[in-house]
Amino acid sequence: MSLLSFNEQVNYQAVLDTLRIEEGFDFAGLAFYKDENQLSPIKWNYVSGSTNSRYKLIVLRIGKGIAGNVMKTGKRMVIEDINQFLLPSEKHKYPIILCERLTAVMAIPLWYENHVYGVLLLGQRNNRPLPQTCHSISIVNKLGVFNEED
Repeated sequence: MSLLSFNEQVNYQAVLDTLRIEEGFDFAGLAFYKDENQLSPIKWNYVSGSTNSRYKLIVLRIGKGIAGNVMKTGKRMVIEDINQFLLPSEKHKYPIILCERLTAVMAIPLWYENHVYGVLLLGQRNNRPLPQTCHSISIVNKLGVFNEED
């Protein structure tokens, strides 16, 4: 049984929509390994607040892009100001930031049984700051079997 089918009782789209609105973000996305193993590509499976559908074309590997980096380290990544964190020449390495025009982001690893299977990305556009409550956001009991730390 696959991990995502094990979680089929979770309506990821509804959870994302609610989380994005309640926490005050412009964008929310869930990225998972395409084939649920750590050698397969990483894809953005669910998004909320998207301005276009280009996220569907993004394919990452472990250690690449925001999702790949968070999946590799298993740690939260918070970037308060993309323009201060990344040089313009580096932004192409973070395609979700480019295609959604995000200016501040926070990414949370999704752990299950000692492995990171995905990433929750929350972001802002138009130089809006991350919400003050962003550091205390909890995903416990929101995304099925996934937790921030195993």
